[in-house]
Amino acid sequence: MLKTNVTKVKKEGEIMVRKVLMLMAIIFVLSACEVQAVVVHSNWVGGEQGEWGNASNWDPNIVPDNIGLTTFVVTIDGGINGSDVGLRQRRTITQLDCYGEVEVAIWPHDWQNEPIELTIYNGLTNHGSLGLWSEGHQMEINSDVTNTTGAMLELGGVEINANLYNLAGATIEVEYENDVDGDLQNEGIVIIPHASDLLVDRNIRNAGLLQLFGGECASYEIFDNNSTGVVMGFGVLFAEQLLRNKGEIYAYGGSLAVLSKGPLSNSGLLSNYPLSSLQIKPAEDVNNYGTIEVNAGGGVVFDSKLNNEPNAVVALLGGTLSATRIKQAAGATFEGQGDISTANLLIETNGLIRLNGPTNIFGNVQIDPNATLEISDGTTLITGRTTCNNGTIHMIGGRIICQGGLTNNNCNIIWEPGTYTNVADFNLDGTVNFKDFADFANTWLWRANWY
Repeated sequence: MLKTNVTKVKKEGEIMVRKVLMLMAIIFVLSACEVQAVVVHSNWVGGEQGEWGNASNWDPNIVPDNIGLTTFVVTIDGGINGSDVGLRQRRTITQLDCYGEVEVAIWPHDWQNEPIELTIYNGLTNHGSLGLWSEGHQMEINSDVTNTTGAMLELGGVEINANLYNLAGATIEVEYENDVDGDLQNEGIVIIPHASDLLVDRNIRNAGLLQLFGGECASYEIFDNNSTGVVMGFGVLFAEQLLRNKGEIYAYGGSLAVLSKGPLSNSGLLSNYPLSSLQIKPAEDVNNYGTIEVNAGGGVVFDSKLNNEPNAVVALLGGTLSATRIKQAAGATFEGQGDISTANLLIETNGLIRLNGPTNIFGNVQIDPNATLEISDGTTLITGRTTCNNGTIHMIGGRIICQGGLTNNNCNIIWEPGTYTNVADFNLDGTVNFKDFADFANTWLWRANWY
């Protein structure tokens, strides 16, 4: 009897343990269900204007704002009529996609001096026409922003605390001051109008078109204008560490200042449109490995020394080229007509400069051994001292005026007729005959005042 009771108690204990374990398992499952992450897909239904914080503007009727394990993936489709979405306080979501005509703007709030932060963990992607406006306050977007092909993004006083991507065929237009704390990658069009700034804390990689109309674009690390990149307009382009140009940078419509606190490297095109000026101010000498094109009615100005390296090109097309010193290396091309303003123009050994029309050189000229200054069909005026050290001055139908004097150290001076002119045609009648000799005889005792 005692053995039977012991057995019965043992079985009841085992049953009790199983029940407790089962209850614990049920509680664990229920608890796990309660803490499971919930992703809410929110769609804007607020029409043409509404506040983010109004639940009735969303489907489902919950204000998108991540809380705990409840996160929101948000879509705002403004359609063709547009939607103006107002922010009055900080919001955090997982993802935001915008379609159609959309504006997200800060609306007046009680804490006037504090920024409104919109934190988006997986980024903001614009597929339509999106405007982000601070409305006199500060809007911070704490995520990457991507402007997709065919989309239009307007930034009005916005700080992006991540990267900004503008894809091919997309357009970004900025107003006021806008800051990007990460990188800017542009493959489309970026427009910066008067009194507006796009300031990038890290790198700018431009493979598209950057248009400046009186505004400023700045990189506080490296500005890399690659082979398909174009920078045009007037205003300010700035790089803190390095400005590297493999594409095209040209002034259009006014003065474009290109500034760098580090070196400026050019293997692309630096140019000015007529009546415009490209002004370059680097911290170091500029080595040109590409092309510098100087058009009439304006010029290209280097606030530094300019070294035209082998295989590089300077095309003087009637404008003014200015630098503190210009050095022409052997194998480099330098030709055209216009004005050259420099303290010293140095043609290195075996180097060649061809001037094929009226040209003024404001400064000194030095021609090294086996180097050549070629002048054709026009007059070249040199205001400074001309020093020719075993080099060549070759005049083909043109002439040279050494206003500051000539130091002739075994200089090879060649005179020959050109296609249209001849320096021996003193009376300018298109032929050389005894009449020209008579005119020459009347003046053959002339001597320069520096002789």
